[in-house]
Amino acid sequence: AWISDPQHYSESHPEIFCAMTRFLQKERERLNLAYVVHTGDMVQDRGAPEQWDAAEAAMRMLADIPHGVLAGNHDVGTSRRDFSEFNAHFGGAHMEDKPYCGGIYEGGMGHYDLIDAGDTRFVFAYMGYQPDEAAIRWLTSVFNQYPERVGVLAVHDYFKTDLSLYDSGRALQKAVLAQCPNLVLSGHRYNVAAVPVSFDDDGDGTAERTVYQMIANYQAAGSEGGSGYMRFLQIDEAAGELRAYSYSPYLEDYRYWDEPGTENEKYPVDPANEEITLSLPWA
Repeated sequence: AWISDPQHYSESHPEIFCAMTRFLQKERERLNLAYVVHTGDMVQDRGAPEQWDAAEAAMRMLADIPHGVLAGNHDVGTSRRDFSEFNAHFGGAHMEDKPYCGGIYEGGMGHYDLIDAGDTRFVFAYMGYQPDEAAIRWLTSVFNQYPERVGVLAVHDYFKTDLSLYDSGRALQKAVLAQCPNLVLSGHRYNVAAVPVSFDDDGDGTAERTVYQMIANYQAAGSEGGSGYMRFLQIDEAAGELRAYSYSPYLEDYRYWDEPGTENEKYPVDPANEEITLSLPWA
């Protein structure tokens, strides 16, 4: 499962955030839920203690489900990043005792998790908002340390709404994607998409590896900060497929933008993007 940008829930609709994580806890066996990814913006205002309390209450329902989190711009600020509040609530001290946590960077600015699901061994590497060169080097070192694992990079700011890359996205693509992971998960802006990029790893002039660069952010969907929609990534090892779909346990509904009128909203998405099937890039 994949949650991103729930800041408006923490600010004004904590019951929706709790409905999402309660659903994951309740349905974990039916879903065969192996892991939960969170790609940032836990809160809208990092100076509001009640918002951190709301986020913690929702995320506490995932306590016994392996999961990873990172900081978005609303969690740390934009002009001068300050990870102190994020780290106090979700940082290294909250990760280091997890048996699947492999390592922590700068107190919780980044971390990585080692997850085995089905017959696949994963390394999920996380980095908070606007990674600098040192952070990018750390991410690369993590993936290089586990070449036998499927690599998943989780970041906040990667794509703009039009799916062009932020400076951070270009830097990550050049330094990390070009040699390491198989999948990128990001949020921050308003879209739901999977954009493939291919790499020639052995220099023979033919691209051997495809990375799916994915973005998912429903915060602008509807009037309640995203209406409880989140993404699910279903791995079918036998078929060699990755199926992605969106579901809101709050509304008990699949796909937000297939409803009449949603195509006229400010950030509409093709509903076909909300339910897709891809070839496993590591099969």
